[in-house]
Amino acid sequence: MALAKAYDKHICCLEGDWTSDLSVKQSIRSALDFLEVNSNIKYIHKNCATREQLSHYLKKYTLRKYAVKYSICYLAFHGDPNLIYLGKEKVTLEELAEIARGKFSNMIIHFGSCSTLKIDKSRIIKFLEATNALAVSGYTSDVAFLPSSIFDMLFFEMCQQYKNTKWIDKNMNKYYGNLIQQLGFRFIYR
Repeated sequence: MALAKAYDKHICCLEGDWTSDLSVKQSIRSALDFLEVNSNIKYIHKNCATREQLSHYLKKYTLRKYAVKYSICYLAFHGDPNLIYLGKEKVTLEELAEIARGKFSNMIIHFGSCSTLKIDKSRIIKFLEATNALAVSGYTSDVAFLPSSIFDMLFFEMCQQYKNTKWIDKNMNKYYGNLIQQLGFRFIYR
């Protein structure tokens, strides 16, 4: 049974560019602002456009002074099965696990990206074991920005209610089962 150390699970969000058009302001940041103001969920937000930036911020984030308090790692990028996009660069879950090997202890890793978790459960379990994460969540299908962002907020709010990941999963299914099916949401935990 996977238990978080605390009910309060603040968020460290690493976000990619959604478009190459510099005039487009699309960002998950306003959803994070909403959660902070209305649910007291604090957050760190950094933009990542390269593998080097991703690696840099993950290494800083997994330092104890951040990792204990910000126990939800929110990776908001474009994605495909088993990977996220950093611009034109692709990073696989295996590569991500190598960057964060053993450093996601007591964390929920959420992929706010299309289809990243449309892979065999065994590969997700290997990611959990390699990173020592408490749980991994994300989508198995292509999702629209607004519905998935709203669902992410519901999920993060539910994460605050329980230490036991089993109860997070049970109540997400109880209250949002139809959305889970429509979006292809997946939540795998130890």
